Amino acid sequence: MKRGKATFIALVVLCAAAAGCGGGNSSGSTTTPALSTCDISGRQQNLGASYVTSIQVAKVSCAQAEKVVVGYHRCRLANGGAAGTCKTAVAGFDCTEGARQSVPGVQYNATVDCRKGDSQIKSTYTQNL
Repeated sequence: MKRGKATFIALVVLCAAAAGCGGGNSSGSTTTPALSTCDISGRQQNLGASYVTSIQVAKVSCAQAEKVVVGYHRCRLANGGAAGTCKTAVAGFDCTEGARQSVPGVQYNATVDCRKGDSQIKSTYTQNL
């Protein structure tokens, strides 16, 4: 009985390993490259929002990322002011904003993910209202 139980456990472990280690991903999703953090110290208030709190990049320079972030916020502000949104590409990057976490009537925080091919720019910001 002990041998049967051990064999069963070994089989369960092997099946789990096969499923977790390349058992196939039929969802069609692609892997995301590792992101590097850009140093924006001292420039947080000069990047288009009240405060840009972080910028992370993959396959794009931090200097280019800062230009895209500034362009995104210009677009957002031109399309509704502080609460506005940007629906157009910025320097060839398609940007998607996540859900806004807000303090009603005061400010909100949001994350923006911009992609162009394999290049990615992820930024977070705080916008005062």
